[in-house]
Amino acid sequence: MTSAGIPARGDRWLRAVGYGLLAEVATIITIIAVTVLYRYVFVRGLAEPAYASFNERVGEVVGIVGGTLYTFLFAQKLMRHVSSRQIAHGIVVALAAVALSVGGSIAGHQGLPGGYLIATLLKIIAGALAGFLAMKKDLSVTT
Repeated sequence: MTSAGIPARGDRWLRAVGYGLLAEVATIITIIAVTVLYRYVFVRGLAEPAYASFNERVGEVVGIVGGTLYTFLFAQKLMRHVSSRQIAHGIVVALAAVALSVGGSIAGHQGLPGGYLIATLLKIIAGALAGFLAMKKDLSVTT
């Protein structure tokens, strides 16, 4: 039995998965926002192929950079609730984000674009880094 202030052990892992899914949803929302603003606010009147080309580039760039950034930020947010195995929890955040990303790509594109390998590696590094920084911070507080 656990107290109300300390979540059950499995709850932290579920929370890590949830934060990973949120990181990927935030990435998707950012991609959508950038492409919609480009088309309807900043650059109106282009031919459809020009928008399609822009959308593809934005998906790659924001998918890689934004996905990495959101994974790091959501993993950092999780660290407030984790007192041990921070690096593992950060990696779980990243793996959940990767799972949603890859699943969405396979469903939408029937495959994986080349940038997904880079995005996956960067997300895992970002999650592990967030955990490492939290662990390092905890060690410096206790010494």
